[in-house]
Amino acid sequence: MSDLHADYLAQRPEVMAFYRSGPMALLNETPTTVEWNPALLEALRRNTENLRASGPVTPLPARGVALVTGQQAGLFLGPLYTIYKAVTALVLSRRIENRFGVPCMPVFWLGSDDHDFEEVRTAHLLDKNHEPLSLRYEPAARVDGLPMFEMPLEDSLRAFIDRAASETTGSEFREVIAAQLRETLSDSHSLADWSARLLGALFKDTELIHFAPHWPEARRLAAPIFLQEIEEPLRSTGLLNEAGARLQALGYAQQVVKAPDECNFFLFVEKRRRKVLYRNGSFVVPEEGLRFSAEELRGLLRKEPERFSANVALRCVVQQKLFGAAAYIAGPGEVAYWAQLKGVFEQFGLAMPVVYPRAQGVLTSLKEKKLMDKFGFTLDDLAAPQDALLDRALRRAVQSKSRDGFTRLREPVEAALAGFAGGLKAGPNAQAMADSLRTRVGEDLDRIERAILLSDRAQAEAVERQVARLCNSLMPWRKPQERVYTVYSFLFEQGPGLIQRLIDEFNVESFGMNEVVL
Repeated sequence: MSDLHADYLAQRPEVMAFYRSGPMALLNETPTTVEWNPALLEALRRNTENLRASGPVTPLPARGVALVTGQQAGLFLGPLYTIYKAVTALVLSRRIENRFGVPCMPVFWLGSDDHDFEEVRTAHLLDKNHEPLSLRYEPAARVDGLPMFEMPLEDSLRAFIDRAASETTGSEFREVIAAQLRETLSDSHSLADWSARLLGALFKDTELIHFAPHWPEARRLAAPIFLQEIEEPLRSTGLLNEAGARLQALGYAQQVVKAPDECNFFLFVEKRRRKVLYRNGSFVVPEEGLRFSAEELRGLLRKEPERFSANVALRCVVQQKLFGAAAYIAGPGEVAYWAQLKGVFEQFGLAMPVVYPRAQGVLTSLKEKKLMDKFGFTLDDLAAPQDALLDRALRRAVQSKSRDGFTRLREPVEAALAGFAGGLKAGPNAQAMADSLRTRVGEDLDRIERAILLSDRAQAEAVERQVARLCNSLMPWRKPQERVYTVYSFLFEQGPGLIQRLIDEFNVESFGMNEVVL
């Protein structure tokens, strides 16, 4: 499959047809300002002020530009890219204000009504031995189907905080960060609330505005979107699947695949978020055995809008209805699925925002940089199997008379085999056998060289530890660091000032990897 994210950045014409524009239109074109609903602004001000716990929030303008980003609520805020999204929105907001002289509001949309607990219940940290530490939350209560704003916080989370603080690399900031985790946990009533308070604490000295879709004001303002979805059942589903089919025809993976009878909203039934289908003229909630006519569902929406929740596709429409965002700050996967949404925005009469890729980053150290240089590795190299990396590192790092002698002896052997295979005047079968001989001998020579490299066990073990450290720190489980470790892997050592360093050092306009040396 082709890489849609890469082709979007390259602005391939066939890809750009699925988007409003390229990402740099955000900074190159004067943005259109919008007027925000006063009730929404008051909810944003009140909740942001509560989360920051650092004094009053500057009054929000009645009109301006919004940049929106977001992520599910997750244990210890989930992977680093959650923070990178917020940093990107914040930095871009300042750029727009300075460049165009218009108020710009960076909004973090916390996915508080998401109910995929399996996706967010585990936090991964890098411990002081440079190995992954995984903490998996196992509530005693029954939690299937619960949204994150209903997900209970149990005492086991306090033990997680203690383990995170004691088993990661720390400094004089260790207790400051641990206290912040404990205090916010004590003040919170759900996993979503804890995530919001942690974000509020980390970004308390910035303009970042916090939003959650389960707020009563948000549910009321989103009601017209759900009403249209009820009155035009499955139209948005058809548009999503049609765009996905066109992407597949171009060689891209279809990111959002909907069953033909699947609606793009959920219904809360006794606090649990349930899928809604449209079958034979009725709306069906199969997990609960419920069936509604369109009139019954419209009545429920009028009386209890808080029971309706957007899915991944309709969430983007609700976002645009509420904020009229100039841009959505998206991760690579989001960039891909937003390609299926242009027709859905048009269905609801809303302008599609610019899809702006979030900053990518890797946090490293001087020692790790020196090891990378020593072995001649790049970050991309670290995605290779660790055994292959160890072979490369050993060849670069291990020096011995035995190896030098082997290298001198190997060269004439390989030259002779090449000459033999190249100079053989025979039929294709004999030629193939000669080529196979050359390959087999080369593989045997590799094994001999590896045995020589490993013969100095102490030196080989040191190199093995160094390669393992690089892989675990920068590409754990052959995945980018930003997609695995939580920011708290580094906050216990670096302290709250790490967030400001990211704001200062990230280049949000290059779309390349930002390397921050801690």
